[in-house]
Amino acid sequence: MSIDRPRLRPLVRRRFAGLALGLQTALIAATGGLALTAPIPAQAIPEAQAVKKLAVVPVFILTNEKGAPLPIPREKTLILPMYLERAKADQALADFSKANPSIKARVVALPMNVANEKITALSKEVKDGRTLIAPVIPADVDRQQAVQILKQQGMAEKEINEGLSIPVFFTKPFLTVKTPEGPRGVFFLSYADLQKALTGVPDKAKLQIQAADMTAVMREIIKAKDDSYVFFPTREYFRLVEEQKRNAAAPGSK
Repeated sequence: MSIDRPRLRPLVRRRFAGLALGLQTALIAATGGLALTAPIPAQAIPEAQAVKKLAVVPVFILTNEKGAPLPIPREKTLILPMYLERAKADQALADFSKANPSIKARVVALPMNVANEKITALSKEVKDGRTLIAPVIPADVDRQQAVQILKQQGMAEKEINEGLSIPVFFTKPFLTVKTPEGPRGVFFLSYADLQKALTGVPDKAKLQIQAADMTAVMREIIKAKDDSYVFFPTREYFRLVEEQKRNAAAPGSK
C-alpha cells in the first residue's frame, strides 16, 4: 500500500496527539483500577486480543480513488487524521477537494484495530526521514465532557492537555453488559452513549461517571487478570451496519 502526498493546506489546526495505544503519556484517573501513569504492566491477555476489541469503533480517513491514504504533509511529518465522526471526515474531504481539485478523494471507514495495523505498516514505508502519525479526532463534545470530568477528578489542566488524546468514559463501579462469555465492564467513546445506557439502570445514582485516555484503558484491559472488558459499539458503527444491510438488500447487490 502506498501513501499519496498531495498539496494540502492543514485541515485541522489543533495540536495532534498520536494514536493512543501505548504511545501517549497517560493520565491519572480517580479510580481503583486505572493508575494511568504506571509503567506498562505484564500482559494478562495478549495485546492483539485487546486491540481487537476496537473493531466496534470505526474511524474515517481520507484516501484517493485507489484507497491510498492522503496524509497532510507538514515539514518532516505526515499527518493522517482518523475521525471518529463521519461528519468531520466529510468536512475534511470538502476542504481537501477544494484545495486539491485534481485528486479524486473519498472517505473510507475502517475498524480502529484494522486502522492501527495499517498505520503501523504504512509508517514503515515512509521515506526521506519523514514520520507518519495518525491522530484520532474525537467529537468536540466528548473531549469537552472528558475535560470537565477529569478536572472534577482533580486533574490539572496541563496534565489533561498533555495526556488526553482519545477520551473514554466508564462508571465506578463498572456498568456491565452480558456477553456469551459472561458479564463484561463497558467502556464508551461517547458520553451520550453512556448516559443512554444508564437510562433505566437501578441505583444508577450510585455509579460515578469517570473519564480516561484510551492509552490508560488499553493498559487496563491488557493487565486485567481475566478478559474483563468490552467497548460499546459507537453510533457510527451501528450506522455502518445498517448501511451494509441496505446495500445487501438492494436490487442487483447479489
